[in-house]
Amino acid sequence: MARKLRVGIVGLGRIFDVNSLGYRDNPDVKVVGLCDARAEMLARREGLFPGARGTTDYAELLSWDLDLVDILTPHPLHAQMAEAAFRAGAHVSVQKPMALTLAECDRMIAAAALAGKRLKLFENYVFYPPLVKARELLGAGAVGVPQHLRMKVALGDRSTAWPVEAETQAWRTELARQGKAGVLFDHGHHLMATALWLFGAPRDGFANIETTPGPNGALFDAPATLIWRHAVPAVHAVWDMSLALKMRVRTDYYAAYERFEIQGDEGILQVNRCSDRMLDEPVLTLYRDGEVRAFHNIEADWGESFNLSTRHFVDVLLGRAEQEVFTGHEGRAVVRMYQMLARAAAEGRRVALDEIA
Repeated sequence: MARKLRVGIVGLGRIFDVNSLGYRDNPDVKVVGLCDARAEMLARREGLFPGARGTTDYAELLSWDLDLVDILTPHPLHAQMAEAAFRAGAHVSVQKPMALTLAECDRMIAAAALAGKRLKLFENYVFYPPLVKARELLGAGAVGVPQHLRMKVALGDRSTAWPVEAETQAWRTELARQGKAGVLFDHGHHLMATALWLFGAPRDGFANIETTPGPNGALFDAPATLIWRHAVPAVHAVWDMSLALKMRVRTDYYAAYERFEIQGDEGILQVNRCSDRMLDEPVLTLYRDGEVRAFHNIEADWGESFNLSTRHFVDVLLGRAEQEVFTGHEGRAVVRMYQMLARAAAEGRRVALDEIA
């Protein structure tokens, strides 16, 4: 019997709760190591994986004969941690966004190639069952020739949603203040990744982005409206990111209300929620030929997308599946798309993707 994949996880904060789902009760893996700079966080998490060793030293974690390192640390640490994991002979799954710059992305991709290992950018939305079903219907011609994509995010009252450690909020706020990674790059990664997964690379884009102070020192690069054109097919897209910081969002996760609409020349597909459960309506609907078809029996729990993403990568590493989503190159494409839109907003003009190296 082949040995189980030996996994080490670094970064045990809020996202660990869902990122670890695919490893729990998984007969193909053994989580042998947990790492976090905070000893108290290690003590809280170690019971989830009996037998796993804990350490506050990342170098020590890498010495434990790992097949896979799952990196869940703050964005500025991703590149150097991934490079170290590849040097140690492990595959890497890195939480989105992949890195802060294209140069960092290129370093990570080159390190993976040099080591002969796989680099997965962990993007769960492309495994969210309602979006997966919508993509399947789109590919089957359910709405005819696609013409338009509209995505909507409204950020609500955090105090009534998933608790997030103050320390996590602090480093995110600092990145936003430095202009390196606001909500459009962080949470917005899901939206850009979904658009690329559905329709491929954009040709060009334009954006209007405001800056809004929030409670407890938070800083939002919102409200914002971002538009772009995909190359093939020539789908036009609009993404609205707005603030409703006094609005309670019914959710088991983050305080974010989300919708996706794909319109073709024969019909309309709508995914009516993702991490929230705000509206009492079917999670997926298809309008065509004058009728509405509602899809009720689809797993709509956002957490399941994390489970499916991890298990897919385990299958890839075991040779049971091809790695179709989400590779390091695809992760880099999201960073490049964001830089296109950010430049468009800064310069007040339409920017072509080809302008971003």
